[in-house]
Amino acid sequence: MKIGIFFDSLINSGGGISVSQTRLNFLTKSLENEHSYICYVTNKNSYDFLKKKNVYNLVYFKINFFLKLLFFLFKITLIKKIFSFLGIVNPLEKILKKHKIDLIFFISPSSFVQFCNFTPFVYSIWEMQHRTIPYFPEYRDTKYSQSDYSLREESYKFASDRAFKILVDTQKTKEDVVKAYNVNRDNLFEIQAFVPELPLYYEKIKENSDFDKIFNELKLPDKKILFYPAQFWPHKNHIYLVKSLELLNKNDEFILVFTGHDKGNKQYIFNEARKKNMQNNIHFYDYLSSKQIISLYKNSFALVMTTLVGRSSLPLREAFYFELPVFYSGNILDNEYANFVNELNLKDFASLKKHLYNKNYSIDKDKVAKAKEFYNSTCNNDIIISSYKNILKDFKSKIELWEKV
Repeated sequence: MKIGIFFDSLINSGGGISVSQTRLNFLTKSLENEHSYICYVTNKNSYDFLKKKNVYNLVYFKINFFLKLLFFLFKITLIKKIFSFLGIVNPLEKILKKHKIDLIFFISPSSFVQFCNFTPFVYSIWEMQHRTIPYFPEYRDTKYSQSDYSLREESYKFASDRAFKILVDTQKTKEDVVKAYNVNRDNLFEIQAFVPELPLYYEKIKENSDFDKIFNELKLPDKKILFYPAQFWPHKNHIYLVKSLELLNKNDEFILVFTGHDKGNKQYIFNEARKKNMQNNIHFYDYLSSKQIISLYKNSFALVMTTLVGRSSLPLREAFYFELPVFYSGNILDNEYANFVNELNLKDFASLKKHLYNKNYSIDKDKVAKAKEFYNSTCNNDIIISSYKNILKDFKSKIELWEKV
């Protein structure tokens, strides 16, 4: 079979680019010599990035003004019918047909799925919180994001109705999608953990890297580090930790380290820290190298995540791998993942303090060890590759039922 891979992630999309990169890697490995592939990339920077990573068979699917106009027209029902009558095919479907693609994988959520009217596809849904917090700016304000509520709804609904398979990260995410779109196909979902790239990179370079030196070069105070690697979206809820640290720092024992690109909310968080005279206790980094982030995982006291989005996350799994205790938003995670964290009450700014100073509860070495075992069992390379092979085998058995045109 000839497989298409649609790469629609941006370089500065944080965890998004990491998930897409690892999924691309696992998917191409699963093809072996049995199937060929073409990877369609919508962003020039991402295209150059993948080229440097020695990804082959790349096609730059440039979205210029003319294509944007065509895609817009294809979403209008009447015009779409006219185009269909005239035999005019949308630009994405046209190139897929030209390349004789049998099945295309959307390895990240993408609105372009709506233009796969004739090409079978596998889609990815990462989270459904646009439905639970639709009033947040990232789902309604283009200042924050182009992936607004309506785009997600249209894409997810289309995929739920038309996909061969949908990749989700947890059982709870599957349940969210089923409930939202009234899905009644038992075989639609493939549960596949997000595999972080950082542990894979660490295994390659750990013998030749001095992580203590790298950490010392950050010149952080000699205090217990609460680490939160997250881009500055409103839904990442950095403000909770600013207010929590204010209650913690009567003993001046902890510092917060934030690292992530500004997504419209960083200045607000910085200003709040300054108002509370805590700028020396909260350290902001826009960009850190992979080695620097690893050094923080290895030297932090705990990972703190107060996000309102996602049934799991990359930093959560990274913390499991590096055996770091985790303090996470309560009632967010899938039940399996929640077993290995300390859940915070986000309505109580003293919740973190209560956890940290309750020695019988907060830092449970047995819980940390079991989290590492869970990581190894769910983020195993062979398991993910096998998941893709099963999807391909299943699809191949289906298309053998009819003659290929």
